[in-house]
Amino acid sequence: MARASRTQAPAAPVEGEILSPRQPRELDGRKVVVRLVGVIARIPRYIKLGWLLIKDPTVSRGGKAALGGGLAYALSPIDPIPGFIPVLGQLDDLAALVLGVRTALRSAPAEVAERYLQEVGFTWTTVDRDVVTIRATTIWVTRGGVALVGRLGRGLLNMANRQLRATLARGAEVAPIEAGE
Repeated sequence: MARASRTQAPAAPVEGEILSPRQPRELDGRKVVVRLVGVIARIPRYIKLGWLLIKDPTVSRGGKAALGGGLAYALSPIDPIPGFIPVLGQLDDLAALVLGVRTALRSAPAEVAERYLQEVGFTWTTVDRDVVTIRATTIWVTRGGVALVGRLGRGLLNMANRQLRATLARGAEVAPIEAGE
């Protein structure tokens, strides 16, 4: 029996891709958010697909282990990226689930994978595009978070600088710091 493999997924970039793995470019935040909403809307179908794959005896043990691991990670309250971190805390769970399902699909015989994909209304392109969307969203959110931290840091430094200048302008004496204090 032939296994579903990477060769069945499109080798060329997926049409409408928001971030090509080989060509770095700026991310369009609106596209990222719109596509992420689509991935989130498909979560129930990913769960159904995972359930079909885990029950199927033709799916390899490794595929089922990846699927079970992805599901356990998504449901576990203990994460490397805690759920209270906005967006990123949920993205890692979503990535674990989708990657687990994709790994299980690839370990299934080709005809089984195709049948289950059709049953939930997916194609290989849908799954691959969702992985790309999760990756792009993670990059976009991380870049935005780093920029926000940088702006906050600069703002705090500027505020401290203004306070120090105001204090010095009023003629207040600043006690020298002695060595050993």
